[in-house]
Amino acid sequence: MPRPRASKAKTVSKTHDLERIVKMERVNAPKQARSEQRLQDIIQALESLLDGRAFEEITIPDIAARAGCVPASIYARFRDKTSILVALHQSIRDRQLAGIDETMRADRHAELSLDESIFKIFRDLAKYYTRHRNLLRPAFLLGDTEIYSRVATNIRHTADHIAGIVRQKSKQTPPDLDRRIDLATRAAYALLQQRMVFHPQPASRQAPASDEDMAAEMTLLFKRNLSSDF
Repeated sequence: MPRPRASKAKTVSKTHDLERIVKMERVNAPKQARSEQRLQDIIQALESLLDGRAFEEITIPDIAARAGCVPASIYARFRDKTSILVALHQSIRDRQLAGIDETMRADRHAELSLDESIFKIFRDLAKYYTRHRNLLRPAFLLGDTEIYSRVATNIRHTADHIAGIVRQKSKQTPPDLDRRIDLATRAAYALLQQRMVFHPQPASRQAPASDEDMAAEMTLLFKRNLSSDF
């Protein structure tokens, strides 16, 4: 039987690091290279489908068709569709951490003012949340402690990078800088998450429509939380 959509999943989606995924309780770890490739195909298939469709609209047969397998092959590796989503979120989170490290490298911000750096950071985050909304929104709404733990790690990781940039660009910093940055970063992420969960309904009459406007609002909130003296 021809499987014309399988190659599309492999070209649209990036390869996923299965090392952590196979350790998850929701996943039946593959014992052979062929089974490992099937696991890869299934996760890539869901990622590819989420590029244009809501998670609620996607079925196990849809994922199987895109992965080039039958539904039984999916159930041999995953309990259900939600289990694939949680596994995909794990892989995407690892990519995001690597992306944060790359975009917040000191040399990338050397020629920018503090305001420009903060805006750039939040613009990149806003674009990320918009780009991956179909994945992140259903993942957030699962109420899964494992997912929430990953998100918390991302927020702390971002706050640590921002603290380093602020120290690099500011001659004087308050003694409780880390606490202020932690609060300001969590508040900025809260805006992003609210926008994502409520989409397409705006959270208020003044809610920013574009990623640029969202980044500007987050930057303003961040500066106010940080200190009126900065």
